[in-house]
Amino acid sequence: MARTIAEIQQEILKQKDKVAELSTLQVLTTNEKQALNDTLNSNSKTAIWRLWVYIVASAIWMHEKIVERNALLSRPHTLSWYREHALNYLFGIDLVWKDGFFVFDTEGLSNEDIENLKIVRYCAISERLFSDIDNSTGGTTQDVEQLIQEYYYNQVGIVTMKVAKQVNGLPTALSTAEKRIFQAYMNQIKDAGTQIRVVSTTGDKIRIQLEVYVDPLVIYTEGENEGKLINDLSRKPVEETVKNYIENLEFNGALVPTFLIDRIQEQQGVNLPILRLILVGRYNEPIEYGEEIFNDADTQKEAAFYVPASGYFNTDFESEETAGIFVKYYPYNLQTDPSFNL
Repeated sequence: MARTIAEIQQEILKQKDKVAELSTLQVLTTNEKQALNDTLNSNSKTAIWRLWVYIVASAIWMHEKIVERNALLSRPHTLSWYREHALNYLFGIDLVWKDGFFVFDTEGLSNEDIENLKIVRYCAISERLFSDIDNSTGGTTQDVEQLIQEYYYNQVGIVTMKVAKQVNGLPTALSTAEKRIFQAYMNQIKDAGTQIRVVSTTGDKIRIQLEVYVDPLVIYTEGENEGKLINDLSRKPVEETVKNYIENLEFNGALVPTFLIDRIQEQQGVNLPILRLILVGRYNEPIEYGEEIFNDADTQKEAAFYVPASGYFNTDFESEETAGIFVKYYPYNLQTDPSFNL
């Protein structure tokens, strides 16, 4: 940020007092030295030396303002730039053109007002390159029609923005109106020729099935209290752990089955957690038709991780009977049960 003229003047005055050894006063007569010293130390606001300080300070200030403006105008619009502007979007506030770029007209708004108008609290941005989907091999040249089809079908060159607001501490899809207005805002500030696709939907559905062998002296393994701590019936540590892990994933972060099992293993009373199934589905499709991320009943190689299409998972399991966390509990008794077999 450019310094003010007053700040630059003060810096010049500080430096003046430091460089007395560079003065040429030694070639002057005694009377001349005294006269010049009186002039240089005059407190008058119209002293010649003060006027020169002001002139130099003004010139430096103008230079710094030009450099600052040019830096803002020439800043490359990277994916991080788009994310920054998405998170700083102010809902319902006009954009004005000022000093070569768009800014929000925040006149009359307090800092608290501005913060409350920032509805986009989560944002992840990606861009697919043509090299990611070019299937030509052995130097074979694809025909133009095929290239164009692959280009548009795979959304090459399109900046995809996954965004969400925050409700009760969790990501939530923008409303239809909010999404439409946000899209218009991004289209206004984007670079010419850049195509932006805004994604803001209900979180991906998820179903997790587990078999957990626990210490029967710590966790109930049957009955109405199944899965609860014996000394604290308000807690079901396995279900709590799974839900917390899902809800605390970084926005557009990956769910890693191995990490999930590690978290469950650390809980009180848990001896052996076994993951049986992870099934995910998009918000607009039945989860039964979703994608199996993990299934120990088949012979296929399991996925190492999964990034939700919406950027996050919906953990409102009360509204979705087929999604949620399903756990079967067994007492851990391997030493006396040689028939145990995973």
